[in-house]
Order: sequence, then C-alpha cells, then structure tokens
Amino acid sequence: METIQDQKLLESYVNSRKIRELFGKSMPHFLLLRYSPGELLTTPFSPTQYLQFIVDGDLLLYEMPDKESTITLLTDNNDITILGDIELIDAKFTPFFVEAKTTVYTLAVYLEQYRERLLNDPVFLRHLCRCLANKLNGAVISSRNASLRQRVCRSLQNAQPGDRFSNIGRLAQSLNVSSRQLLRVLKELCEQGFLEHPDKGVYIVRKRPTPIHDDAGRKEKT
Repeated sequence: METIQDQKLLESYVNSRKIRELFGKSMPHFLLLRYSPGELLTTPFSPTQYLQFIVDGDLLLYEMPDKESTITLLTDNNDITILGDIELIDAKFTPFFVEAKTTVYTLAVYLEQYRERLLNDPVFLRHLCRCLANKLNGAVISSRNASLRQRVCRSLQNAQPGDRFSNIGRLAQSLNVSSRQLLRVLKELCEQGFLEHPDKGVYIVRKRPTPIHDDAGRKEKT
C-alpha cells in the first residue's frame, strides 16, 4: 500500500465519483491510497484502520487464503463500493480477505478519527444502509446456492430502466462464469422483457429483474 501525495488526482476522484454527495456534513479529510495487484486491503487477522471508498480498480473477495470461493468486485461508475462499513459499526468485525486484482485506488479515512461523526451524519448513514443491504442481499443469494440467472439479476439491481451495458466480458468476470454462459442468461432475460438487445454486445434495461425469485423456476446449468 502506498499513500499518494497528489492532491489533483485525489480531487479528480472526489469529483468524478461524486464523493461529496455521500455526506450531509462537511466531507472528511481523505487519504489517496494505491494498492498493487496481489496486495491485501483487508484481512481477518488484522482489523482495518480505514473506511475506504473504491474509486478505481478491481478486487477479489474471499474467506480463506486458498481462494476456493472467490468473488470479483469491479469498480462501478454508478455506485461506490465501500470497505470498512461493517467495521465502522463493529470495530472487531473484519471477516474477509479483500485483495487487489488490478492496481486499486481508494479514498480512505481513519475509522477511529471519524467514527462518531460519520455515525451522526444521516446522509452518509442512508448510503451506508444501502451498501449493507446490497451485501446482505448478496449473502442471501450465495447461501441459497443461487443459479446464474439469480446472480445476473442481482448484478442489475442498481441499474435503472434505460441504462445500457455492453462489456459482457467484464460482467462475466465479476460472476466467475464464461461469456457464453452469461449470454445465454441475458438472452432469456430479453425474452422475458427485462432487457432489450438492440445491437451486438449492447443491452438496455427495461425493468429490473428480481434476484431472489427465479422466474424461470429452475437452476441454470453452468
């Protein structure tokens, strides 16, 4: 991990990722941190001292160091992934290994320094609740041995009708499946009216599919 002393770069991330909108009170003082591929951002063996907003790069999340069950977390331009949100509430809770898959940049604040202030900021708390709800939803899906279709539906929960996406390979990577498997599910969602497919490699959200209930009533063969 390296602390980057580049105020212009820090400000560019604050502005492009709309970080100020996450706070009702004045924005805390951020550090700009950079992680090289393979570096750990969090580990169960060492409580994190930072609340981190992922502004660039991709992450791997897993429970055991052998990485038998790995989730890829990709930077999302429409939503901010936060690390340390649960630790903000429970300082002793750091359940996962989070590893930099690519070069990763984060905006970080010291948990102890800002804990009381953040927990008394209603604007930030609303965003925090949204992040925790997404994580809980993901845990429920994972615990139910979810089908690929359910996992794809969950990945679209933050999308709005009219949103476009085209990087199928990147989405497949985040779900740890092949592009061919993913395309089969996207075709089904188009047939059911959840997505449109106006051009090769381009999909438009018509309405958000529900991840908990598998409308097809069956598991995908993956």
